Amino acid sequence: MIRFSRRSTLRALFAALSSSSRLAVCTALSTIASSFPIRRKALAKALREPVTAGQVDRAIRNGVVYLKSQQQADGSWPDSVNHHQHIVGPTSLVLHALLTAGEPRDSPHVVAALRFLEKFSPDEIDGTYSVGLQTMVFAETDPQRYLVRITANVSWLERAQIKEGDNNPGWPGSWAHTSDKARRGDNSSTQFALLGLNAAALAGVPVNPEVWALFRKFLVQAQQYDGGWPYYLNVANSKSSASTTCAGISGLIITGQRLFHDQEQLVGETIHNCGNGRGKVHPSLRRGLDWISTHFSVSENPGSWLFRQWKHYYLYGMERVGRFSGLRFLGTHDWYREGAEELVATQHLLLGSWTGVAIERQAILATSLAVLFLATGRSPVLVNKLRHGPGDDWNNDLDDVRNLVGMISNDWHHRLTWQIVDPDSATVEDMLQAPIAYFNGHEAPQFSSQAKMALRAFVEQGGFIIAEACCGDERFDRGFRTLVQEVFPEEEYKLHPLDEGHAVWRAHHRLSPDLHPLWGIEHGCRTVLIYSPADLSCFWNQMEAHPSHPRVILAQRVGQNLVDYATGREIPADKLVVREVKDFRPDSPKRGALHIAKLRHAGDWNVAPLAIPSLTNALKATLGMDVTINHKELFANDPTLVHYPLIYAHGCAAFSFSKEDMELLRRHFQPGGGCLFADAACGSPAFDAAFRKFVATLFPNNPLVPIPHEDALYSKKVGYDLSDVQYTQAAGGGRGYPQLEGVKLDDHWALIYSRYDLGCALERHSGIDCKGYSHESALKIATNIVIFATLP
Repeated sequence: MIRFSRRSTLRALFAALSSSSRLAVCTALSTIASSFPIRRKALAKALREPVTAGQVDRAIRNGVVYLKSQQQADGSWPDSVNHHQHIVGPTSLVLHALLTAGEPRDSPHVVAALRFLEKFSPDEIDGTYSVGLQTMVFAETDPQRYLVRITANVSWLERAQIKEGDNNPGWPGSWAHTSDKARRGDNSSTQFALLGLNAAALAGVPVNPEVWALFRKFLVQAQQYDGGWPYYLNVANSKSSASTTCAGISGLIITGQRLFHDQEQLVGETIHNCGNGRGKVHPSLRRGLDWISTHFSVSENPGSWLFRQWKHYYLYGMERVGRFSGLRFLGTHDWYREGAEELVATQHLLLGSWTGVAIERQAILATSLAVLFLATGRSPVLVNKLRHGPGDDWNNDLDDVRNLVGMISNDWHHRLTWQIVDPDSATVEDMLQAPIAYFNGHEAPQFSSQAKMALRAFVEQGGFIIAEACCGDERFDRGFRTLVQEVFPEEEYKLHPLDEGHAVWRAHHRLSPDLHPLWGIEHGCRTVLIYSPADLSCFWNQMEAHPSHPRVILAQRVGQNLVDYATGREIPADKLVVREVKDFRPDSPKRGALHIAKLRHAGDWNVAPLAIPSLTNALKATLGMDVTINHKELFANDPTLVHYPLIYAHGCAAFSFSKEDMELLRRHFQPGGGCLFADAACGSPAFDAAFRKFVATLFPNNPLVPIPHEDALYSKKVGYDLSDVQYTQAAGGGRGYPQLEGVKLDDHWALIYSRYDLGCALERHSGIDCKGYSHESALKIATNIVIFATLP
C-alpha cells in the first residue's frame, strides 16, 4: 500500500491539475513519484528486454515533453545546479537536445530560448561550458545569422585556452571552467571548448590551427599509462574515467580532422602523399579505444570516484566516440543498442525524465544528455566502410566516407552516419544495417573466405557495393577484378563498363562515363556493385579543404550519384531496425487489412527487396487501401503462411521445392484459399522455365494459360485500364496489354504470372537488359493484380 507522508502533496497535485501549468503538474508528479517504494534497479532489470525503435521514439518524445515543461517564462531553463558560471549552459544544453531530437527551429520553445541566449556575450558568460554550448547551438540553428556571435565565441575560446608559460598547474592546451588561467584546466571543460570550436569550424568560422595543435599535444601528454584520461592532471590518485576518456578520444579524432587536411596535397588534379600518415590511427587513439572497450558499461561511469557519477554525461560522450570513429561495436558491445536499453529502462515512468547521482540528480541535465544520446546515436547508417587485409590500406583516407555521408546528410536534410565493419567477423545482418558497403585501397584487397561469402550474401539480401582504386592504383585494380571473379563466378555477374544509358549517370547529376568511367555487376535486373578504377576517395577527403576545386566537385557528384542510385534516396532504417528476414513471429492480419507475403526459394527470390513495400505504399497513398506496408518473407513450410491470402514470388534463377513443400502450397492455393502472384525478374529465362515446371507440378489438372484481354483483370472494373502499358526497350519498347498468364480454379484465377518483369520496375531499377515494364505501368499492373486477387 502506498502512503504519503503529507496530504499537502496530493493537494498540490489536484491544484496543479486544475491549473494550466504543465510545470506545476510535473513538479507535483515528481514529488509524488519520489514517495513510491520502487527500487530503480529492480525496475530496470524487469524491463531490460531488447529495445525497439518504437520504445526509443517514445522515450525521446517523453523526454522532450519533460524538457519543454521546464522552460521558464524568459525562454531559459533553470540553473538548478548553481555551479560554475552556468547561466547560459543549461539553456544551451536543453536547446541542443531539443534540436537534435527534431524540434523545429521556428517552434515557440526554440525561438524563446534563442532570444534568451542572444542576450549574453562570451565575456558576460565567462564560462567554458556555456560558451562552448552556446556556440554549438548558434551553429546548429542558423550559422549565417549568428556568424558574428560565433566568431566572437571562437575568439573568446582561443584566448581562454591555457598556453605555454601561463604558469598554470593544468597542462597547456587545456581549458579551465572560466577564462581565469590561474584555475586548473580539466578534461571536461576542455571537451566543451573543443565541441564549440569544432561546431564553429563546421559552420565556416576559421579557428587558429595553433589551438588545435596545442590541444592535441595536451591530449597525448595527458593520457594515463592505462590508455585512459583523468578529469584533473597532476593530482594525487587521479585516475582514468570513462567520461573523460571519451572526451580524450573525441578530441583526438576532431583535432586529427582539423590538423591534417594538408597531409595530402592537391596539386593541379593530382593528390600527393596519399595515405602517408593520414589514414593511420594514432597510437593514443588506439589505446583510448582499448580502454573504453575494456571498461565498457552503460549502467555507470567506470572509473568515477562516486558510483554512477556522471553516467548520462558519459553516455553522451560514448555516442560521440562511436559516431566519430565509425565504430558500431566498442569491443564486443553494440554501444547504441545497450545504451538505449539502459535509458529506456531507467526513464521516469510518469515524468519522462532521467536522473542520476550527484549533479545529475538535476533532471534537466540528465534528461538533456539522455535525449542527446538516443536521438543522435540512432542516426541511420548509410555506408559500411569495410576493413580488409592485415594493415591499414583499407583506410588511407580517413575522412573519405565521413565527408561523403556528411554531404548526403545535408542534401537529404536528414542526419545520417557511417560505420566501420569487418566482414571477417560481421554477420550478414550486421552488414545490412547499411544499404551500401564501401571499400578501397592501394594494394590488392584481401578478404577471407568468410568475408567473401558475406559480400555475396549482402548483395543477395539487397545490399549494394561501391569499390574504388585509391589513387587509381593498378595493384588494387588487378586484385579487385580477381576478387570479383571469386565472389561472383557466374558469367551473368561479369564486371563490365557502365555505358551512357545506365541510370547511375542521371541518378542526381547529369554525368557521363567520359568524365569518370565506372564498372558494374548486375544481379537479376539491378546493378549491385559499381567500381571506380579512378580515384574518388582522395578527393572526397579534400571536400572540406578544397570545396570549389573542379576535381573535388566531380568526385562529389559521382559519389552523390552512386549513393542516390544505390538507395533511390530512401532513408535507411535507424540502428534499432535490423534488416533480417529469418525470424518471423506468427501474426494474424487485422480485420479488413491486406497482408502480403513473399515466397522464399532458391532462385534469387529477393533481387527486388523493396518491390512490395513500393507497391503497398502506392496502394495506400493513391487508392487509400487498408494494406500493411511491410510484407513477410516466408518459406513454403512456414505455419503462418495460412494468414496471407496473397503470396508474391519473384526471382531470376532456377528453383524447386520438395514434395512436402509442394503439398503445403497446393493446399494453400486450393479453391477458396490464397492466390499466387509471380513474375520473372528482368524476364529471366531460367526463372521462367523453372516456374512453368513448378506450376505443372502444383496444378497437374489446371494448365497455365494466357489471361484473355477481355478479362476484368485488365479493366477499370478492377482498377486501372491496362490496355496501353509501356514495355521496356529490352522487351520491345511497345505499348499494349500486359502479357499475363494464370491458373483458374473454380472460375477464379488462383495464380497470376508475368514472364516479363514487374518487381524490379516497382523498385525503379532500370537495368539496360531488363525485359519488363516501365515503373508506372508495372505499378498499375501490380495494383490490378492485388485488387483482383483479393476480391471475394
